[in-house]
Amino acid sequence: MDKINIAIIGSGLMGRLLALYLHRAGYAIELFDKSDKRGTGSAARAAGGLLTPLSESLIAEPEIVNMGLVSLGLWPKILANLDGFTFFQQQGSLIVSHEQDKGEQQRFVRHLNKHWQNSELTTLDRQQLKTLEPELAQRFSSALYLPNEGQLGNRKLLSALTRQLEQEHINWQLGAEVSQVKAHQFCLNGCVKTADLVIDCRGTGAIGELPQLRAVRGELFQLLAPEVNITRPVRLMHPRYNLYIAPKPHHHYVVGATEIESNDSSEMTVRSALELLSAAYSVHSGFAEAKILEQVSACRPAFSDNKPRIKWQAGLLQINGLYRHGFLLAPVLLEHALFVISQQYPRLTDFTLSQYFAGLLTEVT
Repeated sequence: MDKINIAIIGSGLMGRLLALYLHRAGYAIELFDKSDKRGTGSAARAAGGLLTPLSESLIAEPEIVNMGLVSLGLWPKILANLDGFTFFQQQGSLIVSHEQDKGEQQRFVRHLNKHWQNSELTTLDRQQLKTLEPELAQRFSSALYLPNEGQLGNRKLLSALTRQLEQEHINWQLGAEVSQVKAHQFCLNGCVKTADLVIDCRGTGAIGELPQLRAVRGELFQLLAPEVNITRPVRLMHPRYNLYIAPKPHHHYVVGATEIESNDSSEMTVRSALELLSAAYSVHSGFAEAKILEQVSACRPAFSDNKPRIKWQAGLLQINGLYRHGFLLAPVLLEHALFVISQQYPRLTDFTLSQYFAGLLTEVT
């Protein structure tokens, strides 16, 4: 039997995962991206890699939280199949607030107790916090602890996927300007190309072709802070924003929070930078001496309801709208997409699936 030819447009996180798994399943894969193998400009590169569905439950739909909880159990299986991936952590996350903002923390506790009673949420006093994160106890008298949450190294993962795709000799075309994506065909650098199946993972590149798709700007800093020793993801509750601090190996930290309704990915404003860095300093004074390694601004794709969508029609699969939940939701969306494809085309190998599919995500036309 001839192999099914699949063209994947966009090599961000979802595009790379799909290319790898579909290649291993026996499909003939071509991967196209307008950028480079580092993922420059992609939403996946401008992320904290947080796997904290419950911490985000106040500002995320219940479906997002449910999918994130399932994804937490799927990530280790995915990462185990990659050579050289080195940073995954599931030792819990912490939520803190300054005294004047304790109301935000209490509101979160009420919300979690009402909607997620099995969250295993624990309130830590200063001594308990000192046991987990000694340096946070210097500024905070209490914290909320969610023991099952975690994080991964988003850029390390992109690099590991790059190496894996290269090792398995997957056809990857870079500098590829793709437009007019349709069933069985797309326009590549002005020329029409065809495939048995086209998978559209362009993110914001599909704005104008997918109804209600918009861009939401996200901003973060990559810091080197030798005077800071925090090992778990930390979220600072605040009336105007929820700052997150994602610790990486060797005193590297990702600090982010801002969300702006904009398709502008230019440099950060002074106001945004001051808010982010001042908030980080309010969590730990050691950030005052941190070196700013990189300021990152990127646009994330989102639909009007901020939920992801998988849209299927014969010859075309569109996956988009991951918003700021790309790493949180990727495993569930990957399995969902693999299941849809395996049902529509000859199954060359069996897929191992968790059998968790949120039917509301799929639109069939």
